[in-house]
Amino acid sequence: MSQVSYEEIISQLKSDLNAECAIANKYGIILGSLIKEFAKGKIIPYGILSLISNSKEIANALSLNKINSFALESEKYNYLFTFSKELIFISKLELDVNLATFMPSVSVILKKLSLSITTEEEVKSFSVFDFSKEISKIEESLEGEKIRKGKYSIIKDLVKHISS
Repeated sequence: MSQVSYEEIISQLKSDLNAECAIANKYGIILGSLIKEFAKGKIIPYGILSLISNSKEIANALSLNKINSFALESEKYNYLFTFSKELIFISKLELDVNLATFMPSVSVILKKLSLSITTEEEVKSFSVFDFSKEISKIEESLEGEKIRKGKYSIIKDLVKHISS
């Protein structure tokens, strides 16, 4: 099982694209980043994830086949979100960067990354789980609880009798 080094990929993309980048999985967890707003291990804000997950419905409403990316413009930067089925690629760009020339490069990079990453969530085989052991442990703990409750019942009855 090979581990993908997202930090190395991000560093290479920083030098190739001259832009700060981040890569997240489909759940919005940042896997590697040079963008301080999207630090590694953090989660993409819900509003952005919602927009990405609803991209099919938005594309249908606009009579498009699909939406591959969208851009957000802030006071100082453009944030470009490009997404595939498994990954979300985030680019932080200066306002003067031509998005029309930048976006095709990012789309190609994301496609290559998506192809190179194999989904390791596939279950290869199931192990047999012995429920009888777990049931016997539960029964033992219930028996122990019954004994513990009955242990001080005489004292409890005396206290109730005296207090009444």
